[in-house]
Amino acid sequence: MSGNLKGRVMNILRNKDGNAAILACAIVICLMLLFSVISEYFRLKIIAEGVRSAVQSSVISVAVQNYDEVFTTLREGYSGAFELDGGSWKSRVDKGSVMSNLSDFLGLVNGRRYSGQRLEYEISNLDVNILNTTFADTSNSETFKAEVFWNLEVPLSFGWDMLPPLRIQMKVKAGYTARF
Repeated sequence: MSGNLKGRVMNILRNKDGNAAILACAIVICLMLLFSVISEYFRLKIIAEGVRSAVQSSVISVAVQNYDEVFTTLREGYSGAFELDGGSWKSRVDKGSVMSNLSDFLGLVNGRRYSGQRLEYEISNLDVNILNTTFADTSNSETFKAEVFWNLEVPLSFGWDMLPPLRIQMKVKAGYTARF
C-alpha cells in the first residue's frame, strides 16, 4: 500500500493542470492587508494633525490673551511683560487655560476623545511654557512665545488589539509680535 500511496502522491505532484483560484485569493488577501495598513497610517496622521492644529489654536489664543501685558511694556521699553513689584521687576504673564480650550475645540472628556463608546485618542501630560522676552533690550529680536508639550496616544484599529497604541510626544510654539 505504501508504494501505491507514493505513486498517487507523485502523480499529483507531476500533474500540470492547475487552478488559479488559490493564487487569486492570496493576492486579494495581501492587497486587502496592504490597504488596511495604508488606511490606518492615514487615520493616525489625520488624528495627530487635527490635535496639533487644535493645540496650536489654543496656544495662539493664550499668546493673544497676553498681548495687553506685553504691549504696554514693548511700547515704552521694547521688553516683554514685566511689572515693578516692590524694588524688583517681575514677569507678568498668564498661562491661560489651554486644556479647557482644547476640551471645547475637540470635545474632550478628561483628556480623552470618544467615538461612540470607543476611545479615539487621549491627550496627557500637557505642559505650557511661557517664554517672556528679555527686559529692556532694544536689540532684542526675540518675541513673546508660548510652547506646549503633550503626549498623544491613539489606539490602533488595525491588529485586533494585539498591537500597542501609537504614543508620540508633540510640541507646538506660538508667539506674539507687536506690529505698530
